[in-house]
Amino acid sequence: MKSAVVFSARQLLGFEFCVQLLEKGYTVFAEDFMEWQNEEHEEKWLFIGRNANLQYNQLDDLLRAKENMHIHYVFIPLPDFYTRDFPQIQKQFIDLLKSLSKDETFSQTNFIIVQPSAIQHRSSFFHSEIEKIKSEIHQRGNRVLEYCITIDEQDPFLLFTSKLNKNWTSLKLESSSIAHEIIAHVENNIFIKK
Repeated sequence: MKSAVVFSARQLLGFEFCVQLLEKGYTVFAEDFMEWQNEEHEEKWLFIGRNANLQYNQLDDLLRAKENMHIHYVFIPLPDFYTRDFPQIQKQFIDLLKSLSKDETFSQTNFIIVQPSAIQHRSSFFHSEIEKIKSEIHQRGNRVLEYCITIDEQDPFLLFTSKLNKNWTSLKLESSSIAHEIIAHVENNIFIKK
C-alpha cells in the first residue's frame, strides 16, 4: 500500500489532499498544528477521521512516529501556510522540514511542493527558507515535484517543474480539485513499488 505524509492536514488544501489520497487507498499520515484548529476544521475532520488508513499527528511527533517506515510521498501545500498569519507556526514548520530533509527515514521519499502564485510572498523569510530546504532535498537525491497554483479562473491551470532551474510546464486542469489533479500527475510521473 502506498503511503503519504500530508502537512496542514486540516487546512483547506491539506485537507483536500487527505480526502483524495484516502479515496485512492493510500495510508495517510495527516500532520497539523493544534494552534490552527477551529470548529470548522473539527467538523470537516469528522468526514474522514474514522478512516482506518488515516493517522493524525501533531507536527512535533512526525519524525518519531515514522521511524522504520517507508513513506512514498510528502505533500507540502504551502498556500495553507501563506494564507494564515501564524509566524510561529511557519518557524516551527521550517525547523521540522530541516530535520526531515536530513532524516534517513525519508531518504527515498518523493517531495510534492505546492506553491501559491502570489508574487508578494517571494520576498518573505518563509519563502526563502523553503527554497533553501528544497535545494537541500534536491542535493540529497530525493525527487521533488513542484506545482504552482494559478489565479486565472477563466482558464484554470497548474504550473509544474521538477528542476531547481524552474523550467515550468503548464498543466490544464481536467477537474475542479487541485489535489486530485496533482496526485494524478504525480502518479503518472513517478513509478514506485507498492
